Formats: sequence, C-alpha cells, structure tokens
Amino acid sequence: MEHAAPQGIYSTQAAVRSYECGADGLMKPETVLHWFQEIAEAHASSLGFGYDFVMSRGLAWVEVRLDAAINRLPRWKETVELRTWTAQETPLLARRNLEIRDALGNCLVTASCLWAVIDVRRRRPVPLNRHIDSFPDTPCEKTVAPVSMDTSGLQPETREWTAERRDTDFNRHINNAAYLVWALEALPESWQEEHELTGMHLHFKKETHAGESMKSLLFLQESATCHHLMQGDELRAEAVLEWKTATSSANI
Repeated sequence: MEHAAPQGIYSTQAAVRSYECGADGLMKPETVLHWFQEIAEAHASSLGFGYDFVMSRGLAWVEVRLDAAINRLPRWKETVELRTWTAQETPLLARRNLEIRDALGNCLVTASCLWAVIDVRRRRPVPLNRHIDSFPDTPCEKTVAPVSMDTSGLQPETREWTAERRDTDFNRHINNAAYLVWALEALPESWQEEHELTGMHLHFKKETHAGESMKSLLFLQESATCHHLMQGDELRAEAVLEWKTATSSANI
C-alpha cells in the first residue's frame, strides 16, 4: 500500500525478498539503493515530475550524491516502511531524504541525496524551475552529513574489470548501485566478515557504459574505506564507506 503521509512525506510498505539478501539473511547494501531509487521515482511521479514527465521533454533525473547512515539492515521476510520527502536545494539540485523504518517505527537506514535534471542530448544540467512549476514546500534539510577520507600517504590496492551490460539501466548507463557493488567487491572477504557497514557516501562524477574498462583504487583505514572508481585516469565515482567491528552474525 502506498500513500502520501502528512507533511509531504510519501511512504510505502514492502517485505524483504530472499534474492535481495546475502548469505547472512540481511538486505544487501545495493538493494537499499535500488529501493531508494524506486520510491524516489514513485514519489516524483505522484508529484507530476517523475520519469515519464522528464523523458517526454528530452530530460532525465540523475543522482549526484548519496549519504546514508545504517543502524541495521532489514532481514529477509521483514516488512518495513520506506519514507521519502523532497524539496529544491539550489536552482540546479533537488534534495531528497529517505528512511527505512521497522514495524515499531525504529529508523534502520537514513539517507540524504542530491539529484539533478539533465538535458539528455547535451548531457548538461538544466534549472529545475524551467520544467517543474514548483517543488513541495516542506522542509528538506540534510539528514546525513557527507563524509570524506584523507587518502594522502595511503597505498591503494588496485582491481580491474569490465563494466557489464547487466548493470545498465533505462538511461543506458551503469546504474548507481553498481558502483557500490564494485566498491564492496574490492574489499577482502576477511574485512567484510569482521566488519559491519554503518555508512555509505557516494559521489557520482560521470556516467559509465557497458564494455568500458574500469579500475578501483581501494584505500583502507581502521573504520573507513575509500574507493576511487575509475575509467583510465578519469574518476567516475568515489565511495567512502564507514564500518564498525562485527559483533554477531545474523541468522536467516
């Protein structure tokens, strides 16, 4: 069931499916991003400026930045509530806040994102008010602060691969969630077994297409990892992931 809650908050309930989880029975981090993309589109469409509206004008929504804090990831079969609200941040950017809450109303994941509308042919951002009459007037202050990591003096570990067609979306470029997958895949298995993800900070610089040769530069610190996701010498996206020492394993 979907509804627009008071104060301009749009919400929907969903149950976590098996293929959205890892071996630990918890939702995969990239699934969080997929869910956020879905509710963002549903909300934007309900307000009259979703995918169909922008595409009919030769435009597209693109995510510029995402900052998320994770208290815990939802479990397989758990029914949760997704909530979102949005407002214009600058003439070229919209801010969108998102939450995943459990059945008791506890906030499991909080995120704050920036989105832009681009001219598909020119690949340039356009002023939001050129095509959208007005954004909701509800407050949309940043709920999760960006995090950066000083990599000076750190020696990166390098991984190379080719961007796959399976990771493309309808905009015909690599979906943003794939960058998070690439970042996580670069980490040693022992690191992921010994740590729990508590924060995701992704800055998307330029689109990537299937068939391009990619490279990851991984910088490790005690409670954070920084990932430069590159095509040749060009930075396509940067991810800073926050971690804590794992306390226990989840059971399915």
